[in-house]
Amino acid sequence: MPTRTLNRNAEATEIELPPDAATADDHRNPPRRRRNEQEPVPDVGLLLQPEPRHELDKLILHAEVKTDILAGLRALEIRADLDLIWNLSAIQPQEGKCILNFYGPPGTGKTRAALGIALRLRKPLYQVDYSAVISKYLGDTAKHIKAAFAAAREHDAVLFFDEADSLLSKRVATGESCSTSINQNRNCLMQELDRFDGVVIVTTNLFENYDPALLRRIQRHIKFRIPDASMRRELFALHLPNPDRVEADYAVLAELSLGLSGGDILNICVNAIYAGSTDANPERWGVSQAMIEAEIKKARKAKAEHSGGRERTGGRLGL
Repeated sequence: MPTRTLNRNAEATEIELPPDAATADDHRNPPRRRRNEQEPVPDVGLLLQPEPRHELDKLILHAEVKTDILAGLRALEIRADLDLIWNLSAIQPQEGKCILNFYGPPGTGKTRAALGIALRLRKPLYQVDYSAVISKYLGDTAKHIKAAFAAAREHDAVLFFDEADSLLSKRVATGESCSTSINQNRNCLMQELDRFDGVVIVTTNLFENYDPALLRRIQRHIKFRIPDASMRRELFALHLPNPDRVEADYAVLAELSLGLSGGDILNICVNAIYAGSTDANPERWGVSQAMIEAEIKKARKAKAEHSGGRERTGGRLGL
């Protein structure tokens, strides 16, 4: 339990504090590191190398999502012609600059699309680790934001901020707890975005919370949505890659999986493969319609419990 020492007439008295006092102090008044506590800036992200399976043409996305992504990339590919005809550098001098915002529910392909963009540009993807960026020490979060941009420059990478809602949200009114620190972090992020001449992708599930000043810096806002029936059929076919060992009606599965995301369908297929691979003889392994339907039911139940019973229902199972 934390204590605080007071000096009175050369006597030291220790006053016991509540168990959460140190944490509360951190939130009310973020501490600064002492000079002898300075640490090197940590690696705040993970460098990912895209693979051929991440090609944009192979991603199952809504048509308008692919159109918007390709339009943003085309602007980079034809930059020389844009400068020649429109003198674009007069209003946007950083020729390699492109900031994209992917927003929408989890599991709808935002991270896969970011990898697809990096592959198309023949660059690695530097995925920022949000937990490594945020620090309780005053000034360290801004330092880590700068480190993320520096790492992307060093590796000539696409910079990817995944689900960093608190970094992207509206600034805090002066006078509120930690307002100075939080607003400094927002300002640092926007300054780095202004200086960076590469591709940045940010994602969020809470688009309405974005800081308006950040919105102005983003070229394209691309909404990712839950897959429709035809996309769900494709997803089942994609994620059950050995059709000779699958006995299933993909049209029925698409109906039963109404409202589920691409990430949900991936997990359903992987779990069905595991369920169909328990025989001691691998030659008898296979996935049946019943196995997949059982996994769909489990996925629906988990989502319903997580959302307090508000999960969308449908299909023959009466879920």
